[in-house]
Amino acid sequence: MARELPVPGPAIAALEERVRVLEAQVAVLADAIRVLARGLEDIPTAEPGQRPAAEAARRAYDLLLAPGSRLPGAAVQAGGSGGGHG
Repeated sequence: MARELPVPGPAIAALEERVRVLEAQVAVLADAIRVLARGLEDIPTAEPGQRPAAEAARRAYDLLLAPGSRLPGAAVQAGGSGGGHG
């Protein structure tokens, strides 16, 4: 039988923080997927020339790189020039 080893208090706190970070990252990813899915929907009332998929992709990109997203690379890209959109 396997015996459970005691986990020191700081290790539990570190694990709890990692879980909080992962939960926040999953929430951001879910929001980005929701935005992309809406942009890919074929809406019959859409005006000709509208680019909902491209606009949704830009919004999802912005969500993923927002400073509060806590996703890897978010802090690096957030302070960039913002070029490439439009």
